[in-house]
Amino acid sequence: MTKTDDPQRIELRHSDGSTSPLLVVEADHRDENRPAVLVLPGIAVGARYYLPLARALAAAGVDVAITELRGQGESTHRIGRRGGAAGYHESAAEDVPLALDAMRRTLGERPVVLLGHSMGAQIGVYHLARHDPRVVGLVAVAAQSPFHRGYPPQVGRRLHLGSVLLPVIGRVSGHVPGQFFGATGRIPADRIRDWSRLAATGVMQPERADVDYRAGLARVTVPALSIVIARDHLAPESAARGLLAMLPASRTSLELEPSALGHNGWARKPTEVVARVLAWMDREVAVSPSRDDDEVGDA
Repeated sequence: MTKTDDPQRIELRHSDGSTSPLLVVEADHRDENRPAVLVLPGIAVGARYYLPLARALAAAGVDVAITELRGQGESTHRIGRRGGAAGYHESAAEDVPLALDAMRRTLGERPVVLLGHSMGAQIGVYHLARHDPRVVGLVAVAAQSPFHRGYPPQVGRRLHLGSVLLPVIGRVSGHVPGQFFGATGRIPADRIRDWSRLAATGVMQPERADVDYRAGLARVTVPALSIVIARDHLAPESAARGLLAMLPASRTSLELEPSALGHNGWARKPTEVVARVLAWMDREVAVSPSRDDDEVGDA
């Protein structure tokens, strides 16, 4: 059995007392020139869904960890009016650092690239605003800003309507059914309120924030890559560019994947996406033994 056959499971304990797994897939032959990767799932997608992606990256020498968002997959977070907060801020300020801490204990001191899918990339952008020196880049796959003006008019109108109605549903029931997003299960109301603010205004400032995220984003300089999947109406090129625009001082690039792999399906058949991620890493965030620690992180 190789390291990539079965992931190492680490239980993370969140501030609300809930737990979630961090799945670690180590490379059998680590490429020391490449950072590790932390995968941030999309809305209502469990961490285990991304194991084919993690194994493909590990086969190329990249250590990978996949975190579970609160209220998704195997998370024990209690969704509802009596549950703890589970918005974008909690993910960016508490949960991503918790996962990075566990990665450091397991893999050693390593620079890390955040690889976010859809909403996971939005959370990754929020985390960049906090200037964590461990994070040296962001890859956003099938990802977008949900700001309604970044979509074709018909879709944009539905998003704008949803940004009004869904918080009301969440306030009444404590959650929003995943069916609104083409998913299953329930989505924490806090997360939907933050999503709705983005969809309505394009403003990156979640509830309960302890920092000015917009000001923090203006100072981010780590590179970012967006990979747009062909015929993905949930994350079209225009909306993907909207997400990158939130990082005005970063070196950003956008690549169009011509294969219609699906908004979620690319993670199960990740060959094309992995090739793009590896090429970008080698161009933008390759680890050089001569680099100082100050040069690895964001200024």
